[in-house]
Amino acid sequence: MSGSRARAERRLQGSEPAKPKGTFMPVHGEPDVVHFFIPLPDPIKVPHRTQLPVRYVWNPISDNGPCFRLPSQGNVNYAARQIVIFHQDEVSADMQPFEAAMKLMALALESSGSSGEAAGEEQTPPLPIAHTTVEAVCVLDPSQADPIDHAFERVIEVLTDFQTYYHLFTKIPTRRLTRKLLPPFIPMIHRMFGTPDKWEGEILHVNDGGTALLAASTPTMSAEQLTNLLESAETSDAEIFKSFTLMRQEALVSYAAGANSATSLFIAIAAETLLTELFLLLSWEEDSDLKKTADVLGDRDNISRRLLNELAFRLKGDWDRDGRGSISEWQRQIANLRNKVAHAGRIPSDFEIQAALIALSALEEHVGDQLVKSLNNYPFTANKYLGTDGLVRRKKLKRWQESAGKVQVPRHASHLFARWKNEVERIRSGPFEGRLEKCMTSVVLFGNGAERWYLVDDDLGLACPIDAPELDSGTRQNLDKIRAEKHFDVQGVALPSCHPVPPVDPHWVPSFKVIPLAGINRWEQCIWVPPT
Repeated sequence: MSGSRARAERRLQGSEPAKPKGTFMPVHGEPDVVHFFIPLPDPIKVPHRTQLPVRYVWNPISDNGPCFRLPSQGNVNYAARQIVIFHQDEVSADMQPFEAAMKLMALALESSGSSGEAAGEEQTPPLPIAHTTVEAVCVLDPSQADPIDHAFERVIEVLTDFQTYYHLFTKIPTRRLTRKLLPPFIPMIHRMFGTPDKWEGEILHVNDGGTALLAASTPTMSAEQLTNLLESAETSDAEIFKSFTLMRQEALVSYAAGANSATSLFIAIAAETLLTELFLLLSWEEDSDLKKTADVLGDRDNISRRLLNELAFRLKGDWDRDGRGSISEWQRQIANLRNKVAHAGRIPSDFEIQAALIALSALEEHVGDQLVKSLNNYPFTANKYLGTDGLVRRKKLKRWQESAGKVQVPRHASHLFARWKNEVERIRSGPFEGRLEKCMTSVVLFGNGAERWYLVDDDLGLACPIDAPELDSGTRQNLDKIRAEKHFDVQGVALPSCHPVPPVDPHWVPSFKVIPLAGINRWEQCIWVPPT
């Protein structure tokens, strides 16, 4: 027997003490042992008290770390650092929100004096649900900075791997276990080495409570904030940068739910939406040509080098993917990660997601910082993006007020931009023909008595001219009344009840070119020359 083999045998023999009370497996080394009790977000329906050692081939020569010794098979030694035990039970769904609503209903019925009765407890729907709690028994590695947290992270990895194979076998979707999907605290038992009969119950802090705790701790809105919210809601259909904020929200919600792959995609969508919307709004404010704007965006929905060059031309600063600023961080931390997820099925780590979120915040700041340097050219965009708070924080509110006072922007500018943006998208990818079955009849009345008739597909922003239809006496009287009561140069009137015979070969044109109320430009366009 060689010297190294003899030493290994002696070490192996010396590491097998008698099995102490309460220990599941013989322990190699002198480690503390912990039991984590982890409530899974979705049940894993294996038999109750299934015990699965996470085993590996143990080489006593190269591996002298703490572990559980498992029975050998032939000449192969096995060990484990984690043993997971699946406990199955049945719990009731969280009924507290339902019960709170029931109390309010009972109070409302009581205060109303109504003879109606509140639903009794017997009407409360029973909602038993299957539940799996995993008891993970782990040896602690004293070489780690935080042995308990390190052991818990390894257990999370073991359980997510098991969830993957459980899904592959059963086809049942389960949410991947992350810290964020667990309660803020979980129970654990700590067993000190050398005192096998002393089991100490403790509480492990797992997370900060997630979005639910954050929402509960948010201060109640003031009356002024509520008024601002309602004013914003009235124009929500045309809200600028709305898509960006929605995608950012989806990213944060997905991250809170532990869906890291979806989070990375939503972060990437949010960043690309922000840059695209920024370019479009700048182009609209400077009254750029529609076709040129569509050409910059190209056929593909991505952030091209040409688009970044256009932003650099307008706002100055570093917009280089290969530079050292926020755009390069967007490329490295967000765009590259998105490509790995979308094309290689990569599941990002929490560290990668946090880096991507930091890069997204830095991109937002970069856009705001560059906008305040161009207030004279783009006061509308700066205000829409930064708002009063952002301008005050950058100490630029007074300067913006001076710049904004020099230009006139229509009150319905957001709606004009929304229609302008839709026209850019139509130029890029169509459609180029309207739908006759979806059209509404409209007439444009001119001050000199002339009329022009159109079928308008309002959803697609397209119109086709038609001959003046035969009108019933009531419709004609209404049009004559409009002419008699109002002094105008031009006015469009929609006639939903008028259904003329559609043309056989319609000639479609953008609605904004022929319908006054379909305007899209920031400045009033002098195109309403009365026909003779």
